[in-house]
Amino acid sequence: MKPIQDLATFVSSRNALHQVVEHVVAKARYVNDGKIGLTAFAEGIATPPLSDGRRVQVIGNTLLVGGVATVLTTIAEAARAAGVEPGLPTELYPAATPLEPDAPLHIDGASAIAIGEWYAFTSLVLNAFAAEIADALPSPLILWPEHFDQAFYTEDADESFRANYGASPGDAGHPDPYLYVGPWGTVPGNEFWNAPHFNGAVLSHSSLVAAADSASAALQFLRTGRSLLISH
Repeated sequence: MKPIQDLATFVSSRNALHQVVEHVVAKARYVNDGKIGLTAFAEGIATPPLSDGRRVQVIGNTLLVGGVATVLTTIAEAARAAGVEPGLPTELYPAATPLEPDAPLHIDGASAIAIGEWYAFTSLVLNAFAAEIADALPSPLILWPEHFDQAFYTEDADESFRANYGASPGDAGHPDPYLYVGPWGTVPGNEFWNAPHFNGAVLSHSSLVAAADSASAALQFLRTGRSLLISH
C-alpha cells in the first residue's frame, strides 16, 4: 500500500468519482433492476452483472461498459456511454453530490487508481473478517453510492453487539481514507472509539501504510472493535 502524495488532489478526484458513481454507475444498475448497491471489482467500482451480462465499471479515470472504455470527462459523456440519463433517482434519497452533467470532471489518474486499490484491499479484508464472525450473521458487503463506502453489518441476536464494518475513501469529516467500526448502540468507554464525526472507531490509510503488514493491522483493528462490543 502506497502513501497518498497529494491529499488535496486525492480529495478533489474522489469527489468527482463520487459524482460518477452516484449519477451514472448506480443509475445504470437502478434502471436495470431497481437497486443501487455496487461492488469493488478488479481494483475499481462496478455494478453486479446486469441482465444483459454487462457491468458498468470505473477503473481509474475510465468508464468501462461491456468492454468499451470511455475516459471520464463529464457526467453527460459518461451517462451516454452507459446508456442512461444521468442522475440518481430522487425517489430514493437526495443525492450526496451535485448533478452537473456538463461540468468538467477533474480526476487525477494516480488518485483514481489509489481509490480503486483501496476498495480492492479493503474488500479482501472485510470479506475475510466477515468469514471469521459468521455466527454474527454478517450481511453481504456492498459499496453504497450515497456514502461512497463499502460495508457490511451484523445481525447478532444481542442487538448491543451489532455494528457496521466498512471502509471509506474519506469524507469531509476525515479526508484520509479509513476503515471503520460503527456500533449501532452506545459505545463502551474506551480510547479505541476515536471517530471524530460519528459513533465508532477509525483506522486511517496512513496508519495502514505505516504498518509492517497492512492486512494484519486492518484485521486486528476490526477484531478489536468486535471484541470490545461483545465483552462490555
